Amino acid sequence: MGKSSSNIQVLTRAFQILRIIKKERDSKISLGKIAKLSNLPRSTVQRIVNSLMKENYLSIASDKGIQIGDEIYKLAALDNYDVVKVLSPIINSLSNKTKETVDLAILNKTHMVLLDRVLGSYRLGVNSKVGLKLPLSTTASGKSALSLLDTNKAKDFLESENQKHRKKDVKKLEDEIAKAGINGIAYDFDENNDGISALGSSFIINKEIYSISIPVPSHRFYLKQKELEKHLKTAIEKVKPLIVN
Repeated sequence: MGKSSSNIQVLTRAFQILRIIKKERDSKISLGKIAKLSNLPRSTVQRIVNSLMKENYLSIASDKGIQIGDEIYKLAALDNYDVVKVLSPIINSLSNKTKETVDLAILNKTHMVLLDRVLGSYRLGVNSKVGLKLPLSTTASGKSALSLLDTNKAKDFLESENQKHRKKDVKKLEDEIAKAGINGIAYDFDENNDGISALGSSFIINKEIYSISIPVPSHRFYLKQKELEKHLKTAIEKVKPLIVN
């Protein structure tokens, strides 16, 4: 087999492995299971997985399983570029009016992925980059996204999320999510990052759930909460004419 054919085979196998991992509901899987599902030798799987990890396309999960890496989520963000471009004037306007940082994220399986961020006039103190994965149960964006799902599906997401991310029991979170479904806004009070609170609202475009949220240092958040709610609701009203499902 020539070098070119060999390289193509390696790429084909790498894509096969990525597809297998993607199909796993919790996005984590063992080397042995990948080898079994792909019908490839374990040594071959190990070599390809190691290469993908070096490029950050795969990573090791907290339970030692293999999961999709940050570079894949960055590529996913590029796939949503048109939505980001369309919503950019809205989140920029929201940031200008509130003087705060504004985030745009998308629901991706069991977490949110940051697609865009407009920095406010104040330093936020949290280094969040495009492609960052955010938990569902401790973020305003995650809770608001869950409020648009079927109740049972939202509950499944919450119960599958690693306990270390949850600071409240599932019942309390379900109550918060139900309230967000009624009011259109979800909250994070020092839950995801100490000293940072946030509010967020979600919407559906092309069957994908997106969220706009405003993270703010908590000491300022409580002083501005009503103002932030007003501006966020206005921004979401501007999004509605753009929604095509």
